[in-house]
Amino acid sequence: MYKILHLIIIISLNQATSYAQHEVHKPLTILISIDGFKPEYLNRGHSKTLLQLGEQGLLAKGLQSTFPSITFPNHYSIVTGLHADHHGIVNNTMYDLQIPNQVFKLSSREAITNPQWWTAAEPIWITLAKHNKTASTLFWPGTEVSIQGKQPMDWLPYEHSMTSIQRVDKLLSWLDRSATQRADFATLYFSEVDSYGHEFGPNSNAVNGAIQRVDDAIHRLIKGLEQLNVLKNTTLVIVSDHGMAEVPNQNQINGSLLTKQYPHLMWEWLGPLAGFQAPKEQRAEILKTLNTEPRMKCWEKSELPKSFNFGTHRRIPDIICLADIGWTISANSNNKTIPGQHGYNPSEQDMHGLLIVNGPRIKPQSIGIVESIDVYLLLCELLSIPPHTNDASRAIADLISH
Repeated sequence: MYKILHLIIIISLNQATSYAQHEVHKPLTILISIDGFKPEYLNRGHSKTLLQLGEQGLLAKGLQSTFPSITFPNHYSIVTGLHADHHGIVNNTMYDLQIPNQVFKLSSREAITNPQWWTAAEPIWITLAKHNKTASTLFWPGTEVSIQGKQPMDWLPYEHSMTSIQRVDKLLSWLDRSATQRADFATLYFSEVDSYGHEFGPNSNAVNGAIQRVDDAIHRLIKGLEQLNVLKNTTLVIVSDHGMAEVPNQNQINGSLLTKQYPHLMWEWLGPLAGFQAPKEQRAEILKTLNTEPRMKCWEKSELPKSFNFGTHRRIPDIICLADIGWTISANSNNKTIPGQHGYNPSEQDMHGLLIVNGPRIKPQSIGIVESIDVYLLLCELLSIPPHTNDASRAIADLISH
C-alpha cells in the first residue's frame, strides 16, 4: 500500500513539474506602441531601458509609416499588414456616404465602436481567435469594436488619463494567470510622448520627461514579466506609428484664403495633410490655384504619387494637399499653430518611427529603415499563425531565427 501511495505521489509530482514547464515555456508576444517616438529620441539620455533592449535585440534605423503618417491609420496597418487605402481607416477624421449621419473622429465613442468603419480588414487578434489563441490589449485602435463578432479577450475603452505606469500594471494583472488562461499576444500603448510632442514641440524638455517616464514604465513591465516567470519566453516588439516635426507658429498656410472663390468648399482634413471634396468639373481649376502655394503640393486623389499607396478609398477626399515638412495647412491664419505635428510624407526623416524587437528568437542586429506594415508578418511568425490577406513583405519576419 505504501509503495502504491509513493508511486502516486511521484506521478503527481512529475505532472506538476510538466505543468510548471508548460507555464514557463508558453510563448508571449507583446506589441508596444510609443506614439510619436522618433528614433533620435534614443540619443537624448532618457531611454536607458529602450537602448538596452535595442542593443540586445533588433534595432532599426527607422520605421517608415504607411501614408498618411497619422495615428489611427498606422496603428491599424501594423496589426493588419494593409495600407490605409485597403483597410479603410484613412485618417483620424473620416466621412463616408455609406455611413450617413456619422463622422469618424477620435472624440466620438459612438463612431469608434461602430463596426461599419472597420469591416475592410481583419486585425491580428481576430486571426488569433480563429486559431484558438487569445489577446490582451491595453489600448489599440480597433480593439474597442466588435469585428466579425469578436473582440480581444481583454480590452478597455481608451482612457487618456491613465498614466504609463498604470497601463503597465493593468496589463501585468491580465498576464498574471495560468498558461492556459494567459494571452498569447498582448498590446500596450503609450500616448504621452506624442501628446507632449504636439503641445510643446519635439525638442522640448516636456518631451524628454515623457521619454523618461515611458522608459521607466517599460522597465517596470520587464521586471513584472520576470516576476511572473514569463520574461524568458516573451518577445517585445516596440514600435511607434510616426515621428514628430517642429512647426514654428508663423509656418501656416491659409487654406480657406486659397479657396475663397469657391465658398461651397469645406476642408474635411487640416494640418500637414489636408483635403476636401470638390465637383469634378472644377477640380483642375482649383488645383491650379492651390498649387500656386510653394510650400505645399495638391493632387486629385487618383493622381497621388504611387509611393503613397493611397487614393482609391471612398473615404479619401477628392483633393489632397500635403505641406512641406515644418509647415501646416489651416482654415484660418489667426489660429495658433500646434508646435509639434505629423502627417507629412512618411519618407521624411522626422516622420520615421521606432522599431526594437527583443526576445529569445531575436539575434542582436542593426538594420536600416523598414516599412511599418511589415511588422504584421513578424507578429504572425512569432505567434505561429497564418497571415490574413495583406500588403506586407517578409523584410522583418525573415530576420528572426527558427
